[in-house]
Parts: sequence; structure tokens; C-alpha cells
Amino acid sequence: MTRFGRPTGALVAVFNLTKESLMSRSDQHMGMSSKAIYFLEKYEIKPKVCAVCNRPHYLKLEEISSFSGMFTDEYPLHRHQLIDGLHADEYLQCSPWSSGPMFFIGLKISDGRKFTWTNEEVEEMSQ
Repeated sequence: MTRFGRPTGALVAVFNLTKESLMSRSDQHMGMSSKAIYFLEKYEIKPKVCAVCNRPHYLKLEEISSFSGMFTDEYPLHRHQLIDGLHADEYLQCSPWSSGPMFFIGLKISDGRKFTWTNEEVEEMSQ
């Protein structure tokens, strides 16, 4: 490009960028709703504390499924063991698009109860 001339080559692309093309695209993990997190904090089996070192020994979560992100990434979904012998399974509740997929995770208890994001929460967060 000359000092006062017309841009050429790669510089043309820079001058032709729009707001939409400048936005980055990425996977966005919204996680579980606050109700689901509260439920797990209250009812999930707590880690045992070692009597010698006083450190918690967490249970390894069982991976029950996975889902794909926007590219080649795979994200696991887990089963949580509960204190009453039931279990709670994570699942992909929905994935609306807002500069990339937004992953909202639901929680289904083995007795049939579900903890999900409300439609209003999903809409508010994906604007």
C-alpha cells in the first residue's frame, strides 16, 4: 500500500471487517442452576477426611456421557452419588447460541425429580 493509495492485499480484509466478524466464537459453560448446585451441596456424598493427614478424599465421579463443543472438544457429564442411595445425573439441558454455544446443564435425580434452568434464566443469559 502506498502512503495515500488504495489498500491492497491483506489490508483490504481489515477495512472490510464488520462488528459481527470481529466477535469471537467459543464454547461457553453455564453449568448447573443454583438450585441444582444447592441440592448437590446438601445431598451429595461428602468426601471422607483422612484421619492421618486431615485431607478430604473425594469420590471419583462416574462419567456417564459427553457432548461435543463447537470444535473437537468433548465435555463429560457425570453421575453424583447421593447420601440416600439415589444418584443424580448431569445432562445437557439446552445450548442456545450467543457468540458460540452456551451449555446449560440440568440435573436429573434417579427418583424422577429434575433441577433445570428456567426459560427466563436461559433467555436472560443468552442475550
